[in-house]
Amino acid sequence: MRVGTSPDVVKIMGVWIRRADAGLARSAARNAAYSVEAERARRLEDARTMRDLQGIPTATRPHRGTGAGRG
Repeated sequence: MRVGTSPDVVKIMGVWIRRADAGLARSAARNAAYSVEAERARRLEDARTMRDLQGIPTATRPHRGTGAGRG
């Protein structure tokens, strides 16, 4: 049995497909913007962490091979 489609059904399907494509495009754009912002936030946090780590004073230790502690 063969089923034919009317021009109206084809038009309606076209509208649905265009709406779905537009929705997917908007969603993809939102996801991309979120990813860019998340990466920016990670880089800023990494820079803050490095700055904080560089600000920690370190105790000096004797260099190896200086003879200290050898008898």
